[in-house]
Amino acid sequence: MSTEVAPSDSVSEAMHCAGRASMEGVEAAILTRDGVQALFDGLRDGGYRVVGPTVRDRAIVYDDIETLDDLPRGWTDEQDGGHYRLVRRDDDALFGYAVGPQSWKRFLHPPIQRLWRATRDGDDIRVDAEPAPAERFAFIGVRACELHAIAIQDRVLAEGAHADPHYRARRAGTFIVAVNCG
Repeated sequence: MSTEVAPSDSVSEAMHCAGRASMEGVEAAILTRDGVQALFDGLRDGGYRVVGPTVRDRAIVYDDIETLDDLPRGWTDEQDGGHYRLVRRDDDALFGYAVGPQSWKRFLHPPIQRLWRATRDGDDIRVDAEPAPAERFAFIGVRACELHAIAIQDRVLAEGAHADPHYRARRAGTFIVAVNCG
């Protein structure tokens, strides 16, 4: 599922960058720290719920973020079989960690959601489909492997004869800011 989103003027202004590139209608930019905060503000002003990595409960998890300070600045994680631990880095990297214990799927395809509602009127029962969600997400800090996972979800949940209208609505309203691994 490919959705092109025209960034708002405030988002475009946030892209004060050291370099730009374009790939198949997708604009790539390197943002300064001030540009990242301006991007958050522009997305929120544009009606997006800004979600990204943050430190919570001794793990790097995806949750709502408001400011640059919500990102896991200077933190990394150590992972091994049955082992996960946060460790301080020697720098202030904002995205200097491996993919964490959560995925973006819980926002695009929540494990609990109402699909229909039934009402009784005397002897009759009326079943109404729940309207598709209108909430728009801005995912900050998505890795290449996570983009691939989202693409698989798109094929399974948004395409074909039995597409999920709730997933499609959430996905159509999603703005993704990807970061390099490393």
